[in-house]
This record gives sequence, C-alpha cells and structure tokens, in this order.
Amino acid sequence: MRYFKGILVVVCLISVFSCNSDDRKYENVVASELSRGVRRDSLFQGIKLGMTSKEFYTHCWEMNKKGIFFAGPGNTTVLYKLKKELKYPASMNFYPDFRQGKISKMRVSFSYDAFAPWNKQMFADSLQLDVLNMLKKWYKEKDFIRITDPAKGTIFVQVDGNRRIIIGKYDDAHVKVDYTDLLTDEKK
Repeated sequence: MRYFKGILVVVCLISVFSCNSDDRKYENVVASELSRGVRRDSLFQGIKLGMTSKEFYTHCWEMNKKGIFFAGPGNTTVLYKLKKELKYPASMNFYPDFRQGKISKMRVSFSYDAFAPWNKQMFADSLQLDVLNMLKKWYKEKDFIRITDPAKGTIFVQVDGNRRIIIGKYDDAHVKVDYTDLLTDEKK
C-alpha cells in the first residue's frame, strides 16, 4: 500500500512540475516576444488585428461578393469553407472581439463538414493536429509550443511579437483557435 501511495505522490509531483514548466515556458515566450517590439497583425484572408469594425465588415462583404466568405450559422459568424487545406473539407467560422472599435481578438471554430459519431477520423483529436499543421504553414515565423492543461487538455500556442495563437479542442467535433493581440489583452 505504501508503494502505491509513493507512486501516486511521484505522479502528482511530476504533473505539477510539468504544468509549472509549461507555464514558465509560455510566460518566457510571451515576455521575450513582447520585448522584441515587433508587431504581427496579419491573421488570415486579409483580416488583421487592429482592423476597424468598418474595415472588417467592408472586407467581409467584398469577400462574400467574391464567393469566398458566407454567413455562418445563425448569421452570428463569418463562414470560410476549407476545401483542400485540411485532410477533409471543413468549415471555419469566425468573428472578432472589438476593443475601442478595432479587432483585438479573433475567435475561430473549425469542424469537418462530414463529422459524425461514426467517423472517428474526423474527431477533434485528428482535426486539432490537422489545424495545427495548416497554421504552421500559414504562420512559419515561429514554432508552436505544446502545453498540457489539466482542464483543457493539450493546447498549442504560438506567440510572435504581439500576436498569440492558441489551438485547442472544444468538443468531439470542434477545434477552437483564438488569435489575440497581447498589447490590448487585459489578461497577458
């Protein structure tokens, strides 16, 4: 019995230290990137951090007229169809948070169009890695770091200057990606 208690204590200590190690690594990356004074505002498809709400809506309207962007579910997001960027056709729904009339954060949700409980290859576990690989191609400047969070599971984070990108599973079908301008974020 003492042996099992000892193993349990060691396992708990390892997980505490690994979380602390991940936290320290992340904090060091953020501090290092912000100290560089480099701005990275580019997100995707011509959308940028710091874009005004008028610029965002005008851009989305122009992309809609070209057949690139569509109204997302319930007209609450913008829909961009990914046909060949991932292993299977997928939907990318997004909508920004505005601070003082400018984009400070972009919330994005990815899902495979043919997701179903019997399509195990289309679950968020696979989708998260596919999205990670796609974003590595889109944002080649910096590596993504892997962080294990007890509540959120495995997440991937890239910090490049002021732009932070977080990739995490939301549920069985969805992967969430949050883009944040760390210079306007209250919770750095």
